[in-house]
Amino acid sequence: MNVFNKVTLASLKKNRARTVVTIIGIMLSAAMICASTTFVASMQNFALRYMIYKTGDWHGAVYDAAYKDFEDIGSSGKVASATYAQVLGYARINSANERKPYLYVLGGDAASGYFETMPVHLTAGELPKSSSEIILPEHLATNGKVSYKIGDTVTLEVGDRVLNGKRLGQINPFFTYDSEIQVEVKNDEKLENTVARTYTVVGIYERPAFENTDAPGYTALTVADRGADGQSPIDCHFKMKKPSAVYDFMKETGYTDAYRYAYNTDVLLYSGVSRFDSVTATLYSLAAIVIGLIVFASVSLIYNAFSISISERTKQFGLLSSVGATKKQLRRMVTFEALTVSAIGIPLGILVGIGGIGITLLLLGDKFSSIVGKEHFPLRLCVSWESVVIAAVIALITVLISAWIPSKRATRVSAVEAIRQSMDVRADNKPTKTSKLAYKLFGLPGVIAGKYYRRSRKRYRATVVSLFM
Repeated sequence: MNVFNKVTLASLKKNRARTVVTIIGIMLSAAMICASTTFVASMQNFALRYMIYKTGDWHGAVYDAAYKDFEDIGSSGKVASATYAQVLGYARINSANERKPYLYVLGGDAASGYFETMPVHLTAGELPKSSSEIILPEHLATNGKVSYKIGDTVTLEVGDRVLNGKRLGQINPFFTYDSEIQVEVKNDEKLENTVARTYTVVGIYERPAFENTDAPGYTALTVADRGADGQSPIDCHFKMKKPSAVYDFMKETGYTDAYRYAYNTDVLLYSGVSRFDSVTATLYSLAAIVIGLIVFASVSLIYNAFSISISERTKQFGLLSSVGATKKQLRRMVTFEALTVSAIGIPLGILVGIGGIGITLLLLGDKFSSIVGKEHFPLRLCVSWESVVIAAVIALITVLISAWIPSKRATRVSAVEAIRQSMDVRADNKPTKTSKLAYKLFGLPGVIAGKYYRRSRKRYRATVVSLFM
């Protein structure tokens, strides 16, 4: 450690009260910045968790594919996990909704985690454990007026919807618009290749997000059994190791040309890799505005602390300058002082900021459940390394700017003026007066503070502005 740094440390130790006050100012700045970045990270995590709950934990999907495609996707080094559902077909039911006359039966692969990956949320019963058990959506009873109880046995004639030799799916409504008569009419479709399947109802689950509102079938879920029907197409959902790679992966593998496909845009959006990032851009912009206000106020506040410190050390700078210290070396002393107090203040401020926003979210996080309509989805603290690093860097830049401004002033003063302290000690011919009210309210300390700020109106304005911000 060189002599200039030793002198700086000695000065900090000698003026402990001022050093502690400076560290507290840095802590407040770092705490507010860290609270802002952590809140943004928590909001993004809250939205991501809800979208995973609503739409499923996947990034891309291919529909009506072959089982080999699932094997190829799962074995890719870019894919973290993959699962599939066996498309077993449609069965006619006595639905009160004429637009949804079918039960659409899917066989989820339990081994690859289909029921954990997809938004399958039970309201009663349990998940199916074999291909002879089935769970039904709750809107089958509320919308279709077809009620089953847990433990009921149901036999279905499951087959393919076929129209003009073409196999139809959930994206093909039961009614189509006839442009000639300008009304919607039923499809002239038929169920072919039907197979009798008997199931035991073991659970009821929430209406799944992967069932479109105009889908012709209520989605019932069982366990995949490829041994019974190896020709059934599958719907494959997969999650990438890097979410941003999903678009290129789909194009490189040719699935965008071979099959019907989809991206989980909601999950990708809050993972920060969506092509449509207006929501996250708005969130980041608001955070940037708030942090900007905090930085502006912090610079004004911390500047005062360093300004006082440098004013008290002006004579010391003059003595060092008289024995050969350059302006660059003097500025390095101020920078070293800023880095020293920052090394203590910023980590403490980050801990205080995380703790403060954590307590705030603990007390108010449940209120956010009403936004998504789910009582079990509160907003909770999420500390990401990115938010901590950003907060630390911004806080450090704030401190360095605050120290740089008074250091420029100190290094412009000549050695003789610095030793005499003619820049800091000024005597006016006219006496500085204060009001009697200030003495009555605050006593002698208030009178002295009033005289100080009247003599140094720049510091007065800087203090008022920083407190206002």
